[in-house]
Amino acid sequence: MKKKLLSIFTAVVLTVSMAACGKGSGADNVDKDKSKSVGEEVTLSVMVTTRPTTDAKDFYLDWLPELVKEKYPNINIEVEQLPTDQYKQTVRLKFASGQGPDIFTWWPGLQAQDLVEAGYVRDMSDFSLLEKFNSDIASSYEFDGKTYAIPLGSSFLTTWYNKDMFEDAGITELPENWDEFLDCCEKLKSAGYTPIATGDKQSFVIQFGMYQIGASQIYADNPEFDDQLFTGETKFTDECWEETVSKFEELYENGYVIENSLGLSQEQSRQAYLDGKAAMTFDGSFGYDALNKDGAASFEKGMFALPSNEPGEELVYNLTPSNGLFVSADSEKQEAINQVLEYWFTEGTPLFEKWTTTTSDISCYEGVTDSRELIKEYLERYKDNASIYNLNNAWPEGVSDTMCTKFQEVITGNADAKDVCQAMQNKFEELNK
Repeated sequence: MKKKLLSIFTAVVLTVSMAACGKGSGADNVDKDKSKSVGEEVTLSVMVTTRPTTDAKDFYLDWLPELVKEKYPNINIEVEQLPTDQYKQTVRLKFASGQGPDIFTWWPGLQAQDLVEAGYVRDMSDFSLLEKFNSDIASSYEFDGKTYAIPLGSSFLTTWYNKDMFEDAGITELPENWDEFLDCCEKLKSAGYTPIATGDKQSFVIQFGMYQIGASQIYADNPEFDDQLFTGETKFTDECWEETVSKFEELYENGYVIENSLGLSQEQSRQAYLDGKAAMTFDGSFGYDALNKDGAASFEKGMFALPSNEPGEELVYNLTPSNGLFVSADSEKQEAINQVLEYWFTEGTPLFEKWTTTTSDISCYEGVTDSRELIKEYLERYKDNASIYNLNNAWPEGVSDTMCTKFQEVITGNADAKDVCQAMQNKFEELNK
């Protein structure tokens, strides 16, 4: 398998011949503003997923409205944030009712397909600063040759760990295969520590461990697995996927996961890790600020890719385009939107500086480097390994939700790995008719 970030769009090409809806044209929408004077009071609605709580000012909730107001006194920014599991449904309902947000963040690949097909989002291909962004990342938001979002960066799924607990349990080397990872868990458990905290009450959190396992289990042998789903050459019921779910299930069966994980939210599982109640948690680079806060316990933190590979086989890790910034095609405030975006993404402006220094994403903007030591250390460690996007980026929207909710039944003992895989395949076939 070649060292690369695998393309998530071959599947789209195979299954979707998309005609860009007329109302998605940026030029057409800018014309809507010609009746508005530059100084007229304008309020732009912005929607984002819930940000991690920190002591510092938040970019979207604080800096964006404040700095835009300083630059453009007539432009007000109103930000609404929702947890991920509510966010998708709310955004879709708003657009369906004709009240979509002016600007919003969304996921790449097939997760954005329905919004593009419905004509809800504006074609951003003519955005003057788009060339400043990494073209490979930008292509993650491309449909039918048009780019529908401004890429905000990349991120990776990872396993955060407590270095002090590892040392106390006699773990001197990070695990490089599945057997070594299980051995780490057993040593931690024997030393009196809970190995893993997960917030399975919010089903989307299940992805953070499952996709790390799937990266090596599925894509090391067949990097084209997702493309082949659409041609019928592969299925979610194939052995590689059943083994992926079984390995994740094994962690629960062996008592390595915190008790009552189905009663914990993502925030509560993060807090359990910070308070020293568990040695590890499955999360991502996007949790950097939240997981570097002080908790009840003080310890040195680290990250490693969860290795599901067998000894001597290749470890593949998750590195994926993160959310992009989308614009409503039907907004009547396109001129104000353009002013904000130009100000936001022009190097050297106060808003640009706050964005690049507060973002949880790994920047894909030309010339911007990441200063976070753990991020740099992680990327350096795995620079020679193959990487894969977050797996659901290549699936029709809904398959991942099915996987997560069905795995909740596995945790309660009411389903098994075969049931999860069959449910995923059924959902895929339903959505891909």
